[in-house]
Amino acid sequence: MTTQPTTRPDRFDIGDPVQTVDDSTWLAKDVTDHLGRPATVRRVYEVRGQHVALLTSALPASEGGEAICGEHVDLLCADGRPPAFPRFLNKIAELGRLEEALYNDGATEADAQRFRAAARALKPYQRAEHYLRQALIDQARPGDRMYLTSKDWYATLADLDSHPLRDLPRQALHVRLDDAALREQPSLLESHPDGIVELSTLTMWPTLGLT
Repeated sequence: MTTQPTTRPDRFDIGDPVQTVDDSTWLAKDVTDHLGRPATVRRVYEVRGQHVALLTSALPASEGGEAICGEHVDLLCADGRPPAFPRFLNKIAELGRLEEALYNDGATEADAQRFRAAARALKPYQRAEHYLRQALIDQARPGDRMYLTSKDWYATLADLDSHPLRDLPRQALHVRLDDAALREQPSLLESHPDGIVELSTLTMWPTLGLT
């Protein structure tokens, strides 16, 4: 396996190390994600020992597509083959039912054990996208382009917080919204004349030149 670190030498990183998997057989494949949405694998990364694909969607936002998103490779379908981890959504639903029973005091000790086992098994797949997104955001620099999935907007990273704890996983970033976004929501210019806003990183991806 050929990997290439993406960390930058001028920054002390305490977050997840991220490596590109340059010889992954998933690269450039047309796939469907666990929700059945068509996409193309643009890059594959290794983070926390898991391989996570960075996808660009074949669907517009109006049809549920996201210009950039991440997915654990074991949840992808390609070449007519099922995913390596089948029935993922069913297992998520089962976990939810067990959790509800635990909260409502309607669960047995066996149910509690099943819940803990299911949660451990599902965590790498449920959290894979989050871990990759956070690791890539922690590498972003002013001037980098960002995609805002919640609005289907684009922006440019404006600056970084100079607080001494800024090397912690970034929960929010200052970005300058593109003109298209400001035209869509002109009221933002009233409170932010320069177009710079602070937004949560939970629905943000660096574009990495892919869109």
